[in-house]
Amino acid sequence: MKLIHPMAASFAFAIVSATMAMAAPGAPIRPTTNDDLVTKAATFVCERDERGWHYMRGERRVICRPARPSGRDWGWRCEGPRCGWWHRHERRWHD
Repeated sequence: MKLIHPMAASFAFAIVSATMAMAAPGAPIRPTTNDDLVTKAATFVCERDERGWHYMRGERRVICRPARPSGRDWGWRCEGPRCGWWHRHERRWHD
């Protein structure tokens, strides 16, 4: 019984010392700038033609949706070949 106490204490010390050693930073701490925090996002203009909404990425056509108009009652709707934002109470397209 007395042999278990020193083994448990050494095991607990090994766990605590390992976790404290791993908590230290691996690289030197340097001040961050805003350039490190901001990522560049691609922007595109979603356009409508006879085949629907799209934007071009080089020679490739990519299907998209234009930005949603402000307000609560706008929903995306497709009627045949025409798709766009539709106001359900005013029953009109957003153009």
